[in-house]
Amino acid sequence: MTARLNRRARRRTVAAALATLGVGALLTATASATWAAPIAGSTSASATLPDAVGADTTSTPAPTGTPTVTVNGSTVTITRDLAQVQAMCARVPTAQKRIAADIARIQGGSDVQGSVAWLQARADTQRAAGHADAAKRLDDRAALRSDRVAALTKRADRLAKAEQNICAPVAAQTGTGTSS
Repeated sequence: MTARLNRRARRRTVAAALATLGVGALLTATASATWAAPIAGSTSASATLPDAVGADTTSTPAPTGTPTVTVNGSTVTITRDLAQVQAMCARVPTAQKRIAADIARIQGGSDVQGSVAWLQARADTQRAAGHADAAKRLDDRAALRSDRVAALTKRADRLAKAEQNICAPVAAQTGTGTSS
């Protein structure tokens, strides 16, 4: 039973790490207000997305590779393909739901498996049974888990900003996809 729970926890951790990496790639695009691809022959930061990706915005281009980063004084421009941005934006609502579910689980009552209260109740049970070491480990896990709420909240805020500043304008200008 314990081995099965450990495998589940590892899978959840790996899935969360992969989701974080994907969302992290999306958030790198928020490093500058001039995240859209620069127009050939122009260095204007006020170019709109349709100008930056070409006249035809009805078809989704195939991703061509890694982003390019250009540093010009204090301005950083990160260029990504439209298809990459749309793919990342499609994952934002799922990531937001997962983060909200994790926060709800951590802050749940003692009847919610994995919550801080559940771990503290287990620690109290172990302490009452005379297992001080096990109780200490459970208390430490509860403390670590409660500290995760701040990081998850910060991540949710970053996703909301990315959705507002990137995904919604891309969806509005290209007429593809929806922002949640």
